[in-house]
Formats: sequence, structure tokens, C-alpha cells
Amino acid sequence: MSGRVERYKKRKAIIENNKNRNPSSAPVDQECVDMLLDSGNNEERIKSLAYTSEPSRLPTVGDGAQILNALKDEFHSGRIDNVISDLRTGVIAAIAGPFGLGKALSVYDKVGGNVTTVNNANQGIYASDEDRYIRADYDRSKNSQGEQFAGSGKSSVGAKFTKSKMDEGQNVTDAYTGRQQQASTTSPDHIESLSQFHKDGGFMLDSERKADFATDMDNLALTDRSINASMRDYDKREWLDKKREDGATNAEHYGLDKKRLESELDRAQKSKEKHIPDAKEKAEYYMAETAKTGVSEGAKMGFQQAIGVLLVEFFSSSILEIKDVFKNGLEGRGMIEELKIRLGRVVDGLVERKNDLFKQFSGGFLSGLLSNLVTTIVNMFVATGKRVVRMIREGVMSLVHAVKIMTFPPEDMKFSEVMHEATKLVFAGGVVVAGVLLEEAVEKVLAGFPVLATVAPMMTAAIVGSLTAVAAALVVYLVDRMDVFNAVKVQEQGFVADKLDEKLSASMEECERLSFEVNRYF
Repeated sequence: MSGRVERYKKRKAIIENNKNRNPSSAPVDQECVDMLLDSGNNEERIKSLAYTSEPSRLPTVGDGAQILNALKDEFHSGRIDNVISDLRTGVIAAIAGPFGLGKALSVYDKVGGNVTTVNNANQGIYASDEDRYIRADYDRSKNSQGEQFAGSGKSSVGAKFTKSKMDEGQNVTDAYTGRQQQASTTSPDHIESLSQFHKDGGFMLDSERKADFATDMDNLALTDRSINASMRDYDKREWLDKKREDGATNAEHYGLDKKRLESELDRAQKSKEKHIPDAKEKAEYYMAETAKTGVSEGAKMGFQQAIGVLLVEFFSSSILEIKDVFKNGLEGRGMIEELKIRLGRVVDGLVERKNDLFKQFSGGFLSGLLSNLVTTIVNMFVATGKRVVRMIREGVMSLVHAVKIMTFPPEDMKFSEVMHEATKLVFAGGVVVAGVLLEEAVEKVLAGFPVLATVAPMMTAAIVGSLTAVAAALVVYLVDRMDVFNAVKVQEQGFVADKLDEKLSASMEECERLSFEVNRYF
């Protein structure tokens, strides 16, 4: 602003000096001033050079107001043109990005995410087959003492436990009924089932620690084999009250002593607490697994972003070249030469974007890491479906872009503009997440038509991708119109001031030139 004012003062001084130096030139100088006023740079307009970011400080009446309104219309017209231009690119980007590559890469997404959590394990959801419950890992593996629960004949822990409970007549007391019976009719039962222990965190342990729990005699009880077989891996309290075909509960049918069973369950709980991973171990497990799988997820997202940039550039440039052919005709002597020329320019455009590839890959990589972390945290409480995993990934991507622009804004961007752009990124990201949700419904509808079944995924990507791009453009336009942070208004003020300065400078320079030319003859 001060530069504009100084230039105005300097030029005014030149005119005054010309007047003082040669009075006869005064009419000419006045003519120059009249020309300046006639060109639209009247007093109000000149005063507007001292603009501020406050709209109330600009002229609102008279010819100055008409000029300002015309410039404002020019500013907003340019923004609409930019929205339309961005929309064309956005359709290509949406189809190539989240609904193209993103959809293709989503086949690797898993229900429940990439890390097994206790919540998911209790629902039978595991991130990998290695995490699933395998009984042999518990009762056939050797514990820290080199022993195993089963499979070693009389030297197994199970056999030793039974022997330790026998009297001279080889009788034992059933731990759940209190009845005396032959040891040969009983079997050692894991009071806290191995499968439940596994679901509650046992999947985090190595085979030796799993075997330590399986061989802990504080979690073993001798009971009739029919009872043991019926209990299987059920929760014992639920199993007690479960009714059989004859209407009797299991407790009534087998004559179980509930007090005895409760006492055994309390003993088993203490054994479980000794072996189950504690809070620190669980946190370390989640962190290690999240970091390990996050690298893979990050690479996947980085790949999606980098290749997406190339695809968007390729298709956008190709469309422009095709339009140019129809508008201006062929440049080469033949079709082959024409293709070389056109493809050469497209390739040159791709090469120019090579620096963007690393930025996009690094941004995608960070988004992949963070989305993997968020997915793991969510799955500690609620199991996520494959599509939800993808929605989290796309949502985190938009947040990363928003945080990036807030943390490392361009040097010439004001705070209000930074917040405005970040808001647009977040809202546009929300539209993409909604698009992913809509995608499933659209694909099911298209797949319902036999003729479209085979191309349903491809059509879905094109339809939903286009709709999402249009919706995102509208949302961005609405955010611009709302202008919560007054950023657009500030940009408008800057645009108007720049245009005024350009026109005023041109008029003043023309005035000076005419004045100089006239004074040459006096």
C-alpha cells in the first residue's frame, strides 16, 4: 500500500514541478489531469489506494463504487472459472485416486484392520492366520521348564496333575461335583479355557508363554470326562444355566456344586492374571504391530498418491492435446508424427511433475501410518469393516493435507487464508469419505443387472468418482461463499487494490509522457 501511495505522490510532484517550471504548460498539465479523471481514475478512486482489509474503508458511492463493484465482479468471476477448472481436474483425480487406485488397493484391506486387538479377537476377527487360536500352541508346546501339557504320556503335566490328585485306590474328587470316582473316568480341565485366554491377549504371546499358562496347575481341575467334554470352550457360568433338550440346566443334569465351581473359577482367575499380558505389554504389542503394518500401509498410500498424480497429469494433458487437435488441426505431417509430438508434450508434463511425486508419496506414506494407527485404536473398542478401514484412510489423508498447510503454509499466505484452505481440505475429505460409503450401495445396484455385473466395479468408480468430485467442488464453493475466516474478502481487497494500482500507474505514466512531450516544445 505505501508503495502505491509513494508512486502517486511522486507522479503528482512531477506534474506540479512542470507547472512551476513553465507556467505556459499549465493548461496542458490540467488537460493531463482531466484525462486521468476521465479514464475512471477520479478522486475517489485515487483515495482508494489507501485501502485496508476492512471492507468499510472502501468507497461505496459514486463512480468509485461502480469501478470497485466491476473489479469485485471480475475477481469472483475468476474464482468461479477456477472452480470449474478444478472440477474438471477433480473428476479425473477422483476416478484415478480414491475410487480408482484406492479401490484397487482396498482389496488388501482387512475386516478389523491390520492389527489384531482383544476386542476383535473376542469376536473371532484376526488380522492374520498366525494370530488365530491353535490349541496345539498351548498344550503341545514346551513351557519355560521344558514340559508340555499333553502328548508326552505319563510325563505330561496333565498326567502328573491327575496322579497328584489320586488316593491309594486311584480315586479322585471331582472338582465341580465333589463326588469321588475313579481317576480313569476323569480328565484335567482348564478352568479358564485356553481359547478364552487366547482371545483376551494370549495371541500376543509366544508359544513358550502360551504353554506356561496351559501347564499352570492353578488353572487345572479334575472332573468327569462327560462334564469336561460338554463344557468345551464355553464360559462356565453361562454353561451352568444353559438348558438341555429335556429342559434341565447343565448344573442340574450333571449335579454340579455351584460353590465349588465358583471357588475354582476364582483360583483360575488368579492364574490367568499371572500369565495374560499386562497393560504395558499390550501397549508395546500394539505399538510394534502398528508400526510394522503401518510401513506397509504407508507404502500403499504413498503409491496411490504418487501414481494418482501421474495419472491425473497424463489424462489432463491428453485431453488438452485432443482439444487442441480439433481446434487448431494437426501439427505433424502424418498420424505417427502427430502422436510423437503430442505424446512428447504429455511426457514432458509428466517429467515436470517428478518433484511432486516425492511430496505426494511422503504425504501418502504419513497418511498411511496415521490411518493404520487410528484404525488400530478404533478396533480396540469397535470392530471395523473393510470399507470403514478405507474411509478412515481417506479421511486421515485429508486431515494430513490440512495439518500440512497449517504447519507449513506458503510464505505469502496469511493466517486467515491458511485456515480457509485447511477448512476446504477437511470438508472435501469428508465428501470423499461419504463417497466411499455411497460406493457400496451403487455397486450393489449395478451388480443387480446381469448385463452390468462384470463391469459394475468400473462403472461404480466412474459414477461415484464423478459425483464425489462435483460434490467436493460445490462444498468448496460454499465454504468460499461462507468465508468464515474473511480470507476471500481479504483476497478480494488485494485483487481490487492491485487492479486499481495497475490502471492508475498506467494512466499516470501516460500523463507524464504527454506532459514531457508537450514541454519539449516550450
